[in-house]
Amino acid sequence: MNVEVIPFLSMNGEAAEAITFYEKTLGAKVLFRKSYKEMKQMSPDFTYPGGQDEYITHSVLEIGANKIMIAEEAMDTERPWELGNSTSLCIQSQDQGQMDGLYEALTQHEGVKVLVPYARNEFSPGYGIVRDPFGVVIQLCVTVHDF
Repeated sequence: MNVEVIPFLSMNGEAAEAITFYEKTLGAKVLFRKSYKEMKQMSPDFTYPGGQDEYITHSVLEIGANKIMIAEEAMDTERPWELGNSTSLCIQSQDQGQMDGLYEALTQHEGVKVLVPYARNEFSPGYGIVRDPFGVVIQLCVTVHDF
């Protein structure tokens, strides 16, 4: 199986500061970064509150041989954001068939809750979010990037 499992940090308005911190302290290299303003330019239907132009909708950082993803939004909107429930696993691959199969396998389990149905969106041909029976939030993403 050719997939990556990447920790995803939801920063609740502090993503840009976190990225700068990880760059300075851990030598993180930013592989991808998209602000709310840039996302609005890509997708006019994307909305956000005023004053949040520079909030981060998605980023990928490389720290050593590993990656982390950072954005503002909580992945599990059924629970209030708090430090500790602000992480998720992001499983990604360029192989859409593989990602389709993983989503199908996960959602067959009666203890899995679909938070965002798997579908095409502005940044991926296939993206969805589920919560597993143990409370772990898992994002599934068909990536179009080579990072």
